[in-house]
Amino acid sequence: MKRMKRMKRGIAVLILAVTLALATTGCSSGTAPVLTVAGKEVTLGETGASVFPLTEFDMEIPGGGVPVEEMPGKSWMSTFMSLRGDGGSYAYLYVYNPGRDSVWVTSATIYKLSFHMYSEEESYWAQDNVLINGIDFYGMDAEAVKEKMSEYKIASDDSTCLSYKDGKYSYRFTFDESGIVEEIEVEMSIDKSY
Repeated sequence: MKRMKRMKRGIAVLILAVTLALATTGCSSGTAPVLTVAGKEVTLGETGASVFPLTEFDMEIPGGGVPVEEMPGKSWMSTFMSLRGDGGSYAYLYVYNPGRDSVWVTSATIYKLSFHMYSEEESYWAQDNVLINGIDFYGMDAEAVKEKMSEYKIASDDSTCLSYKDGKYSYRFTFDESGIVEEIEVEMSIDKSY
């Protein structure tokens, strides 16, 4: 009887040890990217859209005007909010509300940011408006991006796009016809089942 109890306890300890080992090795959640957008610091999954005060920035939902409604708990927005200021555009913000209580859309947590680089043809984003982990990717080609992103795992690599994965965080760089970074998307994977 005692031997059976010890054996069950031993199996339970072994299962717990294996579970902890898996959680601390290959199943890493990655390091949250820090983006600087128009001088405001954003950590995906932590920073709310309210970091961009409506007194300084214009925030709009395409076709829906200013996002002034409440967002229910455990929800996410499938569309983006465009962020503008100083006569130009900065980024597209995607938000979610991981909590139980409702929050204003403009205060919901940012889980994804995408933006275009400055272009002569269109007034997108100026070269010094967005930094990713302190790096300004403006004017870089694929080789320069690979050098700056060398600590991350490449998920895909072709002539028009580079993708990287770091646990639950992903980075996507799209290049224009001349091979220079045109668009960047940084996203934290979230549960979209609610």
